[in-house]
Amino acid sequence: MASNITKDTLKKRADETLVKKFFHQDGLMNIFACKTPSQEGQFIPEAMVFQVEGDEIAAFQNDQSEDYEEALARVRENMNLKGTRNKILFTGKWKNDNKVETVSLTNFLKTEEFGGQGAKKPNLGIQFEKDFFKSLDCEVQCVCKNTKYEKDAQKLVQLINEKHDIKGGLSKVEAVGGKNQPRPLTYSGGLYVTAGGKKTKKIGSTVTDITTIFGGTKEVYLSLKFGETLTFINSGVGKVFLQKDYETQFKSYNNKIGNAIFDMFAIDKIEYANVFNKYGKGYKGKKVDVTNDANKSAIEDLLQYAIGYGYYMVHAKGNTVDCYEMDEAYMKKAAKIKGKIMLHYGGSTGKGKRLDIHLESSVYKFMFNLRNKQGGKYPSHIMCDYKKK
Repeated sequence: MASNITKDTLKKRADETLVKKFFHQDGLMNIFACKTPSQEGQFIPEAMVFQVEGDEIAAFQNDQSEDYEEALARVRENMNLKGTRNKILFTGKWKNDNKVETVSLTNFLKTEEFGGQGAKKPNLGIQFEKDFFKSLDCEVQCVCKNTKYEKDAQKLVQLINEKHDIKGGLSKVEAVGGKNQPRPLTYSGGLYVTAGGKKTKKIGSTVTDITTIFGGTKEVYLSLKFGETLTFINSGVGKVFLQKDYETQFKSYNNKIGNAIFDMFAIDKIEYANVFNKYGKGYKGKKVDVTNDANKSAIEDLLQYAIGYGYYMVHAKGNTVDCYEMDEAYMKKAAKIKGKIMLHYGGSTGKGKRLDIHLESSVYKFMFNLRNKQGGKYPSHIMCDYKKK
């Protein structure tokens, strides 16, 4: 018999599974095995509610998938809170009789997706890399094994051959995704993320998950992505913004990286400090349009370094795979801002421990955010998440 989910169950990335199931992402169904004192069966949640010391501090509807990162941050925050007055609740209906009810996270049963009832389910992103590599390797070995991504791998090989006109075709594939080369944020005449320790926008050899060899000598880099919401920037800022800087509301602040972030996005330093200094004290941040005040050219330059060029994007969403070349022209198009630039102090609810920055190009919807990834109060990282349109 399956045991119940606990907050400890959500460790080791199961928290991501919970939120993705709720938002029906990455092929996960928004249906949970559930058992309460009065009923047992399949439960379909429509809202996820967070309580801290008995007070509701945030809630999300299951159609707010654009708030995935905010919801995940709320889950991780609640995981670290002890006591029965700190809860994650779900309001929805039972599948069999449509009865509406509010249940606790701990009413959900620990099914296979959460490490229960059978073998542990592999990380879907890692599994995608393994399966796609196998499909490419079958092309090299000239064998037909009906692999999962056989047709997608063949289309990609054809795309590369047609673009580069390489004699001999695909000759070798190497899985290198495990290297996970860091790309820290730095400043030299402007903000940028490094690639292999260098200031360059040609980043294929840094971001490659699978390196292919065509014609025996031509290296072509593949960056594999899985899921709806992905990340271009994931850089630490714990030493850029210190706790004392928030407490003094950034008076006499002189960090080059930090000031560049403030200037680039037209961030109000005092309001930014209030997000964290007044967290849990009734503070609710505003949503501010900074389109006319932000430095668009600086943002676009940073995005170009983050997106880079010199590789092929292989992006799996559910059962479909989108393959396209990230050359210099596509990089510039993808980074060209159009429309509004919005700051959400306190995240989507205004009550979170984060600053979200929303903008978009003709290719991607971006969300920068400054938040703590370890459950603390003050930001540890700056992230740039994106969704392809």
